[in-house]
Amino acid sequence: MTEIKKINGQELENVAGGEGYNYDYNSGWRTVKNIQSGYLAIRTAPSFAYENEVIHKGPTNGQKVQITGSTVKGTGINGVPATYVWVYSPDFGVSGYVNTYFLG
Repeated sequence: MTEIKKINGQELENVAGGEGYNYDYNSGWRTVKNIQSGYLAIRTAPSFAYENEVIHKGPTNGQKVQITGSTVKGTGINGVPATYVWVYSPDFGVSGYVNTYFLG
C-alpha cells in the first residue's frame, strides 16, 4: 500500500495551479475595490475562467473579505499574469481565490 505523505501549504499551492510566494497581504480584512461591472469572482483556482467560480455573483465594492491563506501567481484576463490570494467572504459564506488587484 502506498504511504500518503502530508504536504505543506507551499506544496499545496503549487498543486492547485500556482507558484506560492510571500506577499504583504497577511491574514486580515480587506475591502473589495476596483469592481467596474458586476462582482468579485471567488474562484477554486488562481486563474481567470468562468468554470472555476465558486459563486455566480460575489462581493461588490465596499464589502469585506478576510485573507485566510497565502498568495499565488496565476493568470488574469487574456492570460496576463496576476496575483491571487485565498479569502473568506462572510457575506456569501464561501472561500476561494480572488485577484489581489480588487482588494484594498
